[in-house]
Amino acid sequence: MADISPLMFAPSAPIESLLTAVALKPTASEGMRAMMERQSEFASPLQAQLTGIALDPYGREFADQALDDYWSDEPRKQDLLRTSSADREVVIGSGFHSAVYAATRVLSGYPKPLVLEREERVGGAFAMTARPTFYLNSRNRGGSGGLAGDQGASLNYLPGAPIQAANVSMTEYQANTDMAIVIRLTLAQFADVVTRANVLSVDGDDTGVQFDVDGCGLPRAGRVVDARGLGDPGDQECANGTSILSFRQFMRRMADRWPLRGVRRAAVIGGGDSAKCAVESLLGIAPQPFMAAAALDRVERIDWYTDALPTTCDGWQEQIRGRYQAIGRYLRPDRFGVRRLNVVARRAQPVALPGMALIDGRTYDLVILCTGNRETDIDGLDLGSFDEYETADGSVVARRHFDLPAFRIGPHTRLPFTQRERADGIADITANAVSMFRTATKTAALAATLRPVTRT
Repeated sequence: MADISPLMFAPSAPIESLLTAVALKPTASEGMRAMMERQSEFASPLQAQLTGIALDPYGREFADQALDDYWSDEPRKQDLLRTSSADREVVIGSGFHSAVYAATRVLSGYPKPLVLEREERVGGAFAMTARPTFYLNSRNRGGSGGLAGDQGASLNYLPGAPIQAANVSMTEYQANTDMAIVIRLTLAQFADVVTRANVLSVDGDDTGVQFDVDGCGLPRAGRVVDARGLGDPGDQECANGTSILSFRQFMRRMADRWPLRGVRRAAVIGGGDSAKCAVESLLGIAPQPFMAAAALDRVERIDWYTDALPTTCDGWQEQIRGRYQAIGRYLRPDRFGVRRLNVVARRAQPVALPGMALIDGRTYDLVILCTGNRETDIDGLDLGSFDEYETADGSVVARRHFDLPAFRIGPHTRLPFTQRERADGIADITANAVSMFRTATKTAALAATLRPVTRT
């Protein structure tokens, strides 16, 4: 097995194509050219080039489109599926943990995995929009991976990535698109990606697995790694796409033109991080929306239905972590006694009406559902078919299928907190169960230690 050296490698075909395309377009290559003046500060010229592209808005936009065009090429996709064989690994999902697994696996000396993504856009939840729409939960810091509370560690670190999120902005809390470009570049370097490949079922035995991919036939593989993340919105059947939206639908709306036009009264249902990000967007403290202005698009009243959060500014300051402290000041009335944000301490169920939504007799122009996620079933890969998987040092890093050569990684694994994590205080925040700083190293450990797939 080769030593992991994430900064010293030859660019892959898609990365090489990307660099050439950017270099040929003057408006997109300015950042890349400028960064080469500081090449000596980077571990490799490639890292300097990619950092320059990611730092320049025009370069990043051009690079994003070039990657989308490459991954959407239909003949290339069909060739990858046809040539898939019983000695290859297939990863389901193209998010953060898919990138961690692919990078660590290749840098450990193993072949590139084939990544199947059901959507058109690669990058998982962070890439749900091409424009910045929400902030990450952890502060932007340099350094390698580590645990919460370690000021010398980057909690947004992606093991093995060509560049890290800390390379692409200086903001205290980075936008979703900063992490998205890191994930996308990592997969472009270390994986073969097929988009619009919806896996319906997986079957097989210890000799390999066979996939039923919607509209793409039945490719084979030697091992499957399920990296589908947190799942789909839990109440998406209640969302009508107009007056009632899921979190994903709302974020996509916030990336569009005039996203809050005509919205004067809004409601958010749910108390987790997605709900907090939705409230930030309605208050105007999220990343700046495209073509929006306070004089035209100010939401005058926001009712937040949740029984899990403080209802006053003082309570908010005492109980909520720093990342979301800015929300708290909107929980106190102004000098005229008007409070723009109101936390309503109860659960709610919206009803869609023509052009509006109704909650407990009150009408709203827009309701955002942030009530958690649920897994979309793939026949043969249900959670009950997996058990905890330990590496040689006794650390539980994933789940392994009872019968198939299949693993679950990332938040999709639903690993309980360990005794060490409880002692270190990591378990004090429930949301840390699916935090990247907790799960990334587990995925990397699995990728670095699994034996190669060999079939006779």
